[in-house]
Amino acid sequence: MKELSIFIDESGDFGEVKERFAYYLVTFVFHNQDYNIEQQVTKLEESVKNAGFDVEYIHTGPVIRREEIFAGFSIDERRKLLYKMLNFVNACPISYMTIVVDRKEAADKISLSGKLAKSINRAMNVHQEFFASFDKIIVYYDNGQNELSAILNAVFSIQFSSVEFRKAEPQKYRLLQAADFICSMELLKIKRDEKRLSKSEEKFFYKPQELKKTFLRSVEKKKL
Repeated sequence: MKELSIFIDESGDFGEVKERFAYYLVTFVFHNQDYNIEQQVTKLEESVKNAGFDVEYIHTGPVIRREEIFAGFSIDERRKLLYKMLNFVNACPISYMTIVVDRKEAADKISLSGKLAKSINRAMNVHQEFFASFDKIIVYYDNGQNELSAILNAVFSIQFSSVEFRKAEPQKYRLLQAADFICSMELLKIKRDEKRLSKSEEKFFYKPQELKKTFLRSVEKKKL
């Protein structure tokens, strides 16, 4: 039986739009269970440990912004962590897709829910041949947003005859962390194109063209 695991992370919320530029992103990371990633996971965890870090979750946004448990880390330490996640994503036999909704076109919960559902459904139809090659699909999401959980349940239940949903914690699944990383990169791409990276983002990616050439281009190669 061929099994596909899908790991999901989002950026944005269903609340009132308070900024001129606002987007809602959902990233889906796909892993064919025929391809074992234990070696890649072990290499990542050993690399993190050997570098002196005691972290279970490489949470991309807080790493860049020096928040949460990463507040006490230097910029060089935080950059090392993010490069370890980049190397992990590059090494894993995974692919992904990201749905982006401009909040100017979906200012309230109802319109955002509708646009998300249609966009996800449309993307699934485009890649129907890929999904049809699997006998079973297991969806991993931390249920962080009830609205998105409802949309995912509705769309996936209609699209697939054999689908199972599992609530998952990013601390326990490195591919959920990969989804978080990729989702963050997709948002950074938008912000870079619009020339509105934050000061903390510009400070973190201080080398010329590093964000574009090292991070964004690498991630782009994993698109479904």
